[in-house]
Amino acid sequence: MDGPTRFEIDGARHYTTDIPGKAYPSVTTILGKTASEHAKKMLHNWGLKNPGGKEKAAARGTAIHAACERYIRGLPVGDLPEDYLPFWQGLSQHLDKYDHFLWSEKPLKPEWDYCTGKDGISRVWSHKYGFCGCPDLIGVRGDVVILGDFKTSNQPYCRYFPTKTDRSNFTGWSKLNKCGLQLAAYALAIEETLGISVDCAQILVSTPEIDQSFIFHGDELGRFRTKWLQKVRRYGELKELEEQEESK
Repeated sequence: MDGPTRFEIDGARHYTTDIPGKAYPSVTTILGKTASEHAKKMLHNWGLKNPGGKEKAAARGTAIHAACERYIRGLPVGDLPEDYLPFWQGLSQHLDKYDHFLWSEKPLKPEWDYCTGKDGISRVWSHKYGFCGCPDLIGVRGDVVILGDFKTSNQPYCRYFPTKTDRSNFTGWSKLNKCGLQLAAYALAIEETLGISVDCAQILVSTPEIDQSFIFHGDELGRFRTKWLQKVRRYGELKELEEQEESK
């Protein structure tokens, strides 16, 4: 298949699939497009208060993801910038709990090589729902298949909605729920693309002070799946409205 596996259309990330000429928006594209106006405003205001912050966070996340991938593959982690080291420390203890890995940014099983394009970029897709994405890792503990995601953050994530008297954890709660939607999306695409079922999902959060592990399974993961499919439907509605406006 010629051309890039990952590309942008009007600034929105898309991936090709196993069907020539068939590409879908990424999970992050759909989440960004369907975010509430309040969430978009908060992100915009944060960017104004933290010039260059988005780029710095992206560079840090890329470096930690690469370190995790090398560690999983049994390779030296390499020299991380000193200010990134606090975000790496503590993650290896979580990775060591896995028996083995099936995916680390790309498939680790030769029979899944069809998920990787000629440019080395891997992804999974859902023809049924029309989206693509690239999971961080799929691993196995016992007989449990776990879908994992790495996140670096200056502040901890929070599992519970903050109380009216203490809103300090609202950002952490929002980030955790957004990641839960990502994982639900990847779980659906993994089942369709790879033919395996995800038993539970894990978010590994690394902050300068602590590392965190959040696990979703059963009904909780199912609720995220339902919310994700609502996002997909909303994305389709917004695209249809955009096309109608352009045709006027």
